Amino acid sequence: MAVQAADDYMMLETIAGSSFGFWIIALLIVVLDAVVLLAPGEFAFVFDRRGQPKVRITGSPYLIRNQELLLALRFFGRLFFISSANAPELGEPQLLRMRDIGLRQRSINAYAVVALALVIGIGPALSVAVGISAALLTVLPILYTNAIVAVIDVAATRKCFNVPARSLLFLAFEFIVCPALVANLNKRLIDRRVMSNTFQLLGGDRVLLARIKSNLEFHNLAVRPMMLDENG
Repeated sequence: MAVQAADDYMMLETIAGSSFGFWIIALLIVVLDAVVLLAPGEFAFVFDRRGQPKVRITGSPYLIRNQELLLALRFFGRLFFISSANAPELGEPQLLRMRDIGLRQRSINAYAVVALALVIGIGPALSVAVGISAALLTVLPILYTNAIVAVIDVAATRKCFNVPARSLLFLAFEFIVCPALVANLNKRLIDRRVMSNTFQLLGGDRVLLARIKSNLEFHNLAVRPMMLDENG
């Protein structure tokens, strides 16, 4: 056990001391931070370029404490929303508002693209070319500037995203501590207080209906039969 612990320590020390060590650790933090846990019956969805909802449904999801594991990086650069199979149906104005947010606010995810590009591309490349110290002196100011501008942008549009003042302050704190977390900005804009009904989003797509039925059976979750009947 002592030998194994020593080997693990040496491996971590080697990673931390390498040209890529800082960027590997930063990327691991981003990936771990991207985790979103969905309760049974909850599904993530996005709006495509035509404004149509695209629901992510897994027949046999990977579970952690009976919650489905989802990585926000799956929807990298796009805003996504959460729906529930048992949530009441939203009115047409509310759905249109969600769609408008999803389509019009795509530009805000440019900050996520900049953050990830610096962590996995520009940072490591500069580390090889000019050394880790010079790379950090070049990249960190850009990372922090990107994070600050992202917070200002979210603050300016927080009513659109329904971001409470307390959540905005916590967002600013997170980005100051680790500006690479801007890569998961879409995760931080999820508003779970407004959930659409998943069946309402599927329309008459029988393939998706079969997949959602499989998912709900996997969770042993009872769904009102009328929902399945109404949607085919």
